[in-house]
Amino acid sequence: MKQPEDARMRLLHAGMEVFAEVGFHAATTREISRRAEVNLAAIHYYFADKAGLYRAVFALPFAEKSNIFAQVDIESVTLEQALSSFYQWMLPPVATAEEVMLQKFMQLHAREEADPSGILGDALSEHIKPNHEKLKQLLCRELGKTEPDLAIEQLAFAIMGMGSAFVHGRRVVEVLSPELIHGKNAGEMRLQRLVGYAKTLIDAERGQHE
Repeated sequence: MKQPEDARMRLLHAGMEVFAEVGFHAATTREISRRAEVNLAAIHYYFADKAGLYRAVFALPFAEKSNIFAQVDIESVTLEQALSSFYQWMLPPVATAEEVMLQKFMQLHAREEADPSGILGDALSEHIKPNHEKLKQLLCRELGKTEPDLAIEQLAFAIMGMGSAFVHGRRVVEVLSPELIHGKNAGEMRLQRLVGYAKTLIDAERGQHE
């Protein structure tokens, strides 16, 4: 017998597929339910309506269980450990079976950027903001500041931007340098390099104040 939680997850995956393919407005709850192999009423039961399902689909990659950076104690970890956790949150390891779903999410995200549904509001920033604020706390610690200033803000976005290139620009990376995505030990190497680059940026900013 299929468990209720399994039905909810199938709806999330089916919703991601359909929303990515046709967008929020053209997607139908009937088609999503058909792909998820659940009763049409299940969407109302788990998510209230199509809009609720759409918001839940976007929140899926930011689930607490995969948010390793949120669990870091900024006061007790090294800079390298903190940055490593930050990039592991941004770029979690993806099993082969999850590759298609990741591509669907990137397709969905691009569609939302190009043709906003009007449903999400600040939902994306709400999921990202806590870790962005935590990153700024880390930078304040490293640069001896009590509060983030414009330099900290810019540095935080630069560090996040390096990771975003592999998330939102994944298709471009796959075309230009596929070995960075699919090469042997690509994930481990990417994490190591990003941490090194971020430390270099922080050192450069530190040098501005010496």
